[in-house]
Amino acid sequence: MVTSNLTRRLAAIVVVDVVGYSAMMANDEEGTLATLKAHRNETDPIVLNHGGRIVKGTGDGVLVEFPSAVEAVRAAVETQRLMAERNAAAPPDRRMHYRIGINLGDVIIDDDGDVYGDGVNVAARLESAADPGGICVSGSIHRQVQGVVEAQFESLGSLTVKNLPRPVEAWRIGGGRVEVRTTPTAPSAYSLPSIAVLPFDNMGGDAEEEYFADGLVEDLITALSRHRDLRIISRNSTFAYKGRVGDIRDTARELDATYVVEGSARRAGDRVRITAQLIEAESGHQVWADRYDRNLEDIFAVQDEVVAEIAGHIHPHVERDQGERLRRAKPEELDAWDLAQKARWHVYNNTSAGTEEAIRLLEMAAERDPNLVLVPQLLAYAWTTAAFNSWRVRDRNAWDELQRNADTAYRLAPTDPLSVIIYGFAQEYAGNLDAAHDLARQAMKLVPHDAFALQLLGQVAFFKGDFEPAVEHLTNAWRRAEHEPWRFHISNSLAFTHYLAHAYEAAAAWAERTLEITDYFQTRAIYAATLGRLDRLDEASRQVAALTEARPGVTASDLTRNARWAQTEAVALYHEGLVKAGLPD
Repeated sequence: MVTSNLTRRLAAIVVVDVVGYSAMMANDEEGTLATLKAHRNETDPIVLNHGGRIVKGTGDGVLVEFPSAVEAVRAAVETQRLMAERNAAAPPDRRMHYRIGINLGDVIIDDDGDVYGDGVNVAARLESAADPGGICVSGSIHRQVQGVVEAQFESLGSLTVKNLPRPVEAWRIGGGRVEVRTTPTAPSAYSLPSIAVLPFDNMGGDAEEEYFADGLVEDLITALSRHRDLRIISRNSTFAYKGRVGDIRDTARELDATYVVEGSARRAGDRVRITAQLIEAESGHQVWADRYDRNLEDIFAVQDEVVAEIAGHIHPHVERDQGERLRRAKPEELDAWDLAQKARWHVYNNTSAGTEEAIRLLEMAAERDPNLVLVPQLLAYAWTTAAFNSWRVRDRNAWDELQRNADTAYRLAPTDPLSVIIYGFAQEYAGNLDAAHDLARQAMKLVPHDAFALQLLGQVAFFKGDFEPAVEHLTNAWRRAEHEPWRFHISNSLAFTHYLAHAYEAAAAWAERTLEITDYFQTRAIYAATLGRLDRLDEASRQVAALTEARPGVTASDLTRNARWAQTEAVALYHEGLVKAGLPD
């Protein structure tokens, strides 16, 4: 006999629905799904930042539970403002408007975490009464948030709700639709033309040469990212489409891209042929295309030429890069470059064996070309992975190795964005927060919409105790890094940031999201501390058991000993939470 453990609790329930979704699906099913997915990638972090739990998707909407009525309304207002901003930057047929209903009531939670009851039904009815782009709340919500949330409320009187004996008091926010607030001197990233460089086809068919085509694409992404008037989709977001065949317009919608770059590479002996084409995503029209046949010694010049061509067609008023780009290797040192490209695959594996193999290949590359900047950049990344996972590689100190390689990368290429970012993280981990902050700002000037640069800027703010900007930068980094293998580091940092800001529900939400991605030791630790603070001690004890299983004998002092946070009270707050969760002092 199966026993169901139903629980009841008071919660703020939010129901979100897309206006006219059925008609949009009838007109363009795949395109509508792609657009909705792109919007959800941007709006879901708002829910988590306010401590909400996404219960389930409802096809054209979402059901969310909040422990706080105030945070539920704040999240809804922020969501509608973001959607107004995104819609203003989108073509008319790509605009998608949300309606949101919010109710505070008693609900039933089943074993799977689903939510039932009149509290949910009322929220759904309020959603249907909201205007497109607007929010409608119940009287119980209005009484909780009036005078606390900065918003104007307009009474709608009483609404009759199906299957309920009494009418429901209803209010709408902002006179119907929540309008976007614009800042003329700071245009939204959504208004910038964005480029998705899709994986190039390996026309040679040799699996051993697959990394060559991938390397060309990654270098092209890096080069394009230097243009401040473009928003470049991240490498791992686009590489998720490797090997997939479909309508280019649907792919662009899923990636939120204005333009798509497609191409191919065929390598034979000492010759290489590269083709590339620039496509306007909405129409599928080919804007530009070219073919390059070169000796391998010309490969870097070819990449620079392609980048200049693409930039010139995307934005005619953007000046082409001045001068020669940083020389990464001499023609006779191409073998070292090949080794580095192969090592990159292992670096992204994020496993102990993959990290050790990456380090082996990169050190071979360093022997052949000590001036190839990609080598210390990737070595610093690999050693960082080893350090944070406490992996012992070749009996060397991972922290020392990451610092040494970060220093080398910055010395070789002090204006290369990746060198700047890697060196910034190294300074942060060493506790040099002012230097790390300066490097983060330098990186943002070079690549203003790069997820890695945003993560650095957010983490430095978090380490310094500036929690509000930390959440902003890290949330933007999360959005930009949808398919990045290191995305869990961002959500982990968001969990820590919210914890130290005493926003424990939001900290728990981000910790849970991180553990959905990977079983990360640091996340289990901050989750345990958060659950301790929330007096959810049974759940906290399960996290403590997982920590001690992974690292027998671990104590709260062990986990806080190397914290390089600027505020000593932050370290104490973390320590106290761990002890309250049940970890030995």
